[in-house]
Amino acid sequence: MIDLTKGQSETMRQYICRIGTAKDNGELDMTWDDLAQVMNEQTGENFAEGTYRQKWVEGKKWLEEVYSAATPSSYLEEIRSAQESLAKTKMQVQDQRREYNSALRVDARFDHILDTIKECAERLNVEHPLEFQMLGNRNDRGREAVLVFADLHWGLIADNVFNTFNVDICKQRIQRTVSKTIEAIQLHGIKKLYVVALGDLIHGAIHVSCRVASEEDTVDQLMHVSEALAEAIAQLSKYAADVEVYSTYGNHARTIQDKKESVHSDNLEKIFPWFLKWRLAEFPNIKIMESEYYEFISLEPCGYNVVCSHGDLEKFKDFGIVVNTIFTKKFGKTVDYTITADKHHLEEFEQLGIESTLTRSLCGTEEYSNAHRLYSIPGQTLMIFAQGEGKECVYPIRFE
Repeated sequence: MIDLTKGQSETMRQYICRIGTAKDNGELDMTWDDLAQVMNEQTGENFAEGTYRQKWVEGKKWLEEVYSAATPSSYLEEIRSAQESLAKTKMQVQDQRREYNSALRVDARFDHILDTIKECAERLNVEHPLEFQMLGNRNDRGREAVLVFADLHWGLIADNVFNTFNVDICKQRIQRTVSKTIEAIQLHGIKKLYVVALGDLIHGAIHVSCRVASEEDTVDQLMHVSEALAEAIAQLSKYAADVEVYSTYGNHARTIQDKKESVHSDNLEKIFPWFLKWRLAEFPNIKIMESEYYEFISLEPCGYNVVCSHGDLEKFKDFGIVVNTIFTKKFGKTVDYTITADKHHLEEFEQLGIESTLTRSLCGTEEYSNAHRLYSIPGQTLMIFAQGEGKECVYPIRFE
């Protein structure tokens, strides 16, 4: 409560300024008539309320002049600048705290997803075990093969003049790829098989059209295609003494729909090899390889350097030279062959001794491609390598 008593050392001006300031600040719930009566009692005057209010206006001007004279304008500017800087710093700290908490939430969710995937794989190993059974290859001639699974787009529904595709057809095409690969393994005496998953295993939900044309939710797509490929790899491992599995991610499983706002590596398909590690843990001849080169895959069938990428960031005919420059400078490895996907058609190109292959998609022509008359035959790619010969032959596995 404000003391309305006039101090002995206070002048009339100081007294009126103190009471007027309190009135303006809302610290006194009194009218100027009430205040005039109180101040008349304290000062012995007999002024009307208008007189006191006029004196307060003059006193306020006097206070501003005194404050302005005592405080240089440059100092006031420094104070304002410091206040603005403090406000900006406070906002930055708040933004950083929000981002940090957001990152913690993402990490917690990712850890939870991984734990859930591990539990799912372990439960499948009990309820639907994949049993190791080496049937052997009696015609081992030291050949090595590279099998590419690319652009499966599990969950996509397509029905046009050129192609029909859904989850059931996707399963059939995966099984046909496995059967054709087993035939080639036995024919060529394959000792070692490289299985390469080149991304876009699922159709995802990056566009409205994807959600409309999808048979399953994104997470369901990832779970089901991971299990389908785990079973395919388990079946292939019966015929090859050594199986190495490599994988990278495409663009259809990115976690943020807007391409401009997304981080390329923030991708659900990075979970795929984690699932395989648990699902195929009991297979002694299968190795799930760690990614050493970010979104690139590097493997060496029969000693030849093969670099693979999904291809959404690449210009196909430039890729061989670009990736050879990167790998030569960064890792001391020259590139002999490259394999990319994403464009959904078959193409081969050679430049400066680097052979590049663009693989077909397993899904084939979907509605976007059909609307733009971009027809292509669905298929997958199997390459056979031999010591001293390099890429000996290619099986373009077609689905017509």
